[in-house]
This record gives sequence, structure tokens and C-alpha cells, in this order.
Amino acid sequence: MLSRILILVCLPMFCLAQLPQSNIYHFTLTKVSNDYRVKSPQFLTQFNKLGYNNQPAYFDDKVIYFATDYYDKAQTEIAKFDLFSKTLTRVSYTPEQEYSPTPMYDKEKFSVVRVEQDKKTQTLSVYPLDGIGYAKRYMNNTNNIGYHNWLDAETVGLFLVEEPHHNLAIANASSEKRKIVLDKVGRCLKSDKAGNLVFVHKMNDGEWYIKNYNILTSKSSVVVKTLEGAEDFEILNDGSYLMGTKSQLFRYVPGKSKDWQLVADLEGYGISNIQRIASRKNSLVIVDSL
Repeated sequence: MLSRILILVCLPMFCLAQLPQSNIYHFTLTKVSNDYRVKSPQFLTQFNKLGYNNQPAYFDDKVIYFATDYYDKAQTEIAKFDLFSKTLTRVSYTPEQEYSPTPMYDKEKFSVVRVEQDKKTQTLSVYPLDGIGYAKRYMNNTNNIGYHNWLDAETVGLFLVEEPHHNLAIANASSEKRKIVLDKVGRCLKSDKAGNLVFVHKMNDGEWYIKNYNILTSKSSVVVKTLEGAEDFEILNDGSYLMGTKSQLFRYVPGKSKDWQLVADLEGYGISNIQRIASRKNSLVIVDSL
């Protein structure tokens, strides 16, 4: 059974109190000449502002799936925002914890990283869009998946939890064949218009770089050095990149920018620690984490 509540969709322009854990904000993103502007702020997680609300992903222009502890403080479930109807709907009902909801190519299912009941095994599992029915587990021989990103209907990039450094792998989800690309990678995995896997390579403490990896040539190249200490980014429709640090949002245009350029300072909306960023067309969501 699906549960729905209204979500708060207005955010006055003043500093909010410090928010523990993480919250999700929505903005309209508009391009003016060669610059971007953010406006029309919406505080989406007022209903759970003292809880965990993270890893948002667009499933279409107006629907965002995310992980939250709103329904059970002992674990996470998947829920979705409908920005048009201004409603929140619970999607998953399981004894396991689900993270990183990600749309699949057939648009009928979504994948998650699921922490099994032993609290150690982290698997790639697939659910129907409405969450009703049993999950199907992919990559049965891989139990340390932290994050993932689909490159096509079969090929998936994997962040594998390893010590002392986390590994990046490319895998075929059906055959389960996989190849380790490198180690010392960040949690954010995206794909660009060329079909490359884009990630952060943490070469050492002071040198983190956004890189892209071509799955056909098995070669990677540097896009840009990250903002200091930042590992979450988004790729916009025009191929430019967004990153955040503290309350500030920056943009970089490959082949044009010499460095990251400030887009907006969001401190006035109560945002102090920008983490995950997701966008679709002129819509933008940001996670503020404390």
C-alpha cells in the first residue's frame, strides 16, 4: 500500500537553524547568456528535517526518488517526491536498508544498493518502479557495492567498498563479469553524453580530480581538479559541471573555463554543507548534510 503526504514547497529567504543529518532542497536552474541562476527555492524535507534524506535521483522531469529514514529510524527506505502534485510517496517496504535509487534503461524498474539484514552485505538489487513485488538481486558474487551508475542496459559502474582504498569497477550485470579500473575513487558516479563513466579520483590527500573513463578504449582522462574536499558533482545538459563546497555552488565548463566559477551562495536558504547534486533540464536538487 502506498502512502502519500503533502510536501512543503516554499522556502523563505532567511537563514534556517542548523539541520542535523541531511535535507533536500529544490531549485529552478535557468541559463542566462553563458551563466546559470538558481531561483524558486523549495525545502522538500520539512517533514523529516531532523532525519536522513539523501541520494536524490530524477526519474522523470517532476519525480525524484531518494533514501530516507522517515518511515523507520532504524533503517532507510526509498520514497519519491512528485514536484507537480507536491506529494511524497513511500516506495519500498522491506526489512533491508535501501540506498542510491537509480532509474534503469527500460524505465519500468529501478536499482538500489541494498544492505542485507546481516548489516554487512551490500548488494545491487532491482525493484519495480512502484516498489511492489520482490527485489531481484544482480551481481550475486559481489557483496561490497557502495554506489553504482548504469552506462547502458547491461553495463554498470560500481564503487566497491575496499580497505584501505575503494575501487572502481565496470561490470556486466547479467554475466557478472567485472573489471577493476582503479582504486582511490570517490562515491559519485555519473555518465556523460559520450557514454563515459565520470568519477572522482582521489590520487592523494591534496589532489582529487574529476575523470572520465571510456569503456571502449579502457582509457581515462582528467576533466578538472575538484573543489577542495568535494567529491559530489553533476553534469548539466550543456556538458558543464556543478560542484558545491560549504554553501557555495560552482560551475566548470570543459574547454572554456580556467577554473570553477561561482554560481550562487545558498547560505541564505539555510544551506551550509552542499553534498549531492542532481539536475534535469531546468530543475536542480541539492543535499545539505551536517
